Amino acid sequence: MKQILLKVSDGIVPRLRILLTLALFTATTLCGCGLKERLRSFLQGGPDEAAAVRVGGSVFTRAELERFFDSRLSEFREPGNADGVKSSLLESFVEEKMLLLEAERGGVKADPATVSSMMEEVAGPGAEGKAAGEELRRTVKESLTVQRYLQERLLKDVSVSDQECEEYYNQHISDYVSRDVIHVREILVDDQEQAERILASLKASRNRNFGELARLHSKAATAADGGDMGQFQRGELPMEFERVVSRLQPGSVSRIVRTRYGYHMFMVEERIGAHQQKFYEVREQIHDKLVAERQMDIIRKELSELQRRIPVEIYSESLGFKYVGKKLAPGGEVN
Repeated sequence: MKQILLKVSDGIVPRLRILLTLALFTATTLCGCGLKERLRSFLQGGPDEAAAVRVGGSVFTRAELERFFDSRLSEFREPGNADGVKSSLLESFVEEKMLLLEAERGGVKADPATVSSMMEEVAGPGAEGKAAGEELRRTVKESLTVQRYLQERLLKDVSVSDQECEEYYNQHISDYVSRDVIHVREILVDDQEQAERILASLKASRNRNFGELARLHSKAATAADGGDMGQFQRGELPMEFERVVSRLQPGSVSRIVRTRYGYHMFMVEERIGAHQQKFYEVREQIHDKLVAERQMDIIRKELSELQRRIPVEIYSESLGFKYVGKKLAPGGEVN
């Protein structure tokens, strides 16, 4: 059986979804003496029970990998590239397991109250008494353990000053030019006759009662806010809406627009022309960007160090797909 040794590199790190990921599934731990015999027992079972990857002393089966993949594949829309997607996810799986092992080695444990709270949020009350609930609890516990390790041990000292933010802004000032923005309100109803009556009422009051009529009659989620949809740059609204609102002047109301959801009317509250954004407008955005970059750099270095210390074996014949990534290098044979 072919074995592949993992090489962790910078390209893997951006795929990490560390904070509160619920994709860390049950691990079967095989440690100390007798590891080779236990591996054989795995390999003698059906394909789902075959050992697919070992991270440190923990062996994970093909079934465990498939559950991990299933929890993530809904995020991808490339059915013709299943091998590529699974190859990328395999690398993420290994990274998360390495971080979990390091967290456990350092004595980091998830807070039991937080685990229970998250269980209720994810699965509802009473889920823990069932077998599936116990597996989900392990998943939540492992995820929260990694999160706690990152927050309290690895990333706790990351900070960015206002001065650093302002320096970054001055060096990248051309990146912070706002495009034209329109502030839009909407009314959505089911009946065309009702829409026409509302439009007539708006015309009679020169559109001053748009928010009131939205609260009274609109079935859109924005009704309670007087139909306020917020601000949009060009291209952010559905094309059928943008064609209508792009022609409107502030304070004017659109014609009735019919879609499969019903009959829409829009009002442009205001237009904000393209302009150079001031530092105070983007300070928080820049701060978050710089913090995220520093955090990822720390995680990248941590993974590089863990890769040197934690042995990883990939059993290619048990994966159930063809590995096509570039982060794994061929190794020897496992019998």
